[in-house]
Order: sequence, then structure tokens, then C-alpha cells
Amino acid sequence: MAEFVTVSIPEALLGRAKKLARVQRRPVDVVIAELLDGALPPDEQPAAAVADDDAAIRREMEAYISLHPALKADYMGQHVAILDGRLVDHDPNPVSLYERIAARYPDRFVWMTAVEEEPITTLVFRSPRIAPER
Repeated sequence: MAEFVTVSIPEALLGRAKKLARVQRRPVDVVIAELLDGALPPDEQPAAAVADDDAAIRREMEAYISLHPALKADYMGQHVAILDGRLVDHDPNPVSLYERIAARYPDRFVWMTAVEEEPITTLVFRSPRIAPER
């Protein structure tokens, strides 16, 4: 059963949705509903499951940070996979590592990263300063 709602959508985004609807020869509301359905987690995945995923990510990240000195000594420049707080695989090729990890642990979060000098890379973004008009 459908429910009628009013939603404010940026003009450019609505234009893209209308263009897609024309190409598919379907009503724009149906196209938007399907896109929204694909973007949202399924009903079976309640907010608690998302929170569990966040906890798993944090747990594996913290494990990687604590393991980093040993990993740096043995696997510098390679890609590593951390699961349940321990190293489960490593490879210089990240694609090969990903394929093995995805096959072995399809439904688990595994922390995969390149071992570099620092455990977590700090990104620096320069931002232009806009001077007020005189």
C-alpha cells in the first residue's frame, strides 16, 4: 500500500530522477521509490544491527592500532586483514587479499588496510580563504 507524502527534493536531483523515469518509461514516483528502497537497509536489519556493525568496525580498528607496531615490523607496505582482534591474512596485492577475505568471511566485517608508517593516515585538506569584498 502506498502513502502520499510531500518531500522537498533539490531541483537538479529531481531532474535526474525525471530523466531516468523517461528513459525507463515509468512514473517518476515509482523510480524514486525503487531507488530509495535500494539505498535503505532492509527491514530485517534494524538499527541495533547497524549499531553492532559500528561496534565491530571500532573493535577491529582498535585492534589494528594496537597491532600496528608488530605489523609494521613484519608487513610494512603490505595489506593486512584483521578479524576478531588478530591478523588473519596479508598480501602485497589488495585485490587478492580482498578476494580471499570475501570468500572466507562473507558475512563478517574484516578490517583491511595497507600497513604504513602511521596506523591511521591523517588527511590534510587545504581550504581557500575567501576575503570579504571591500
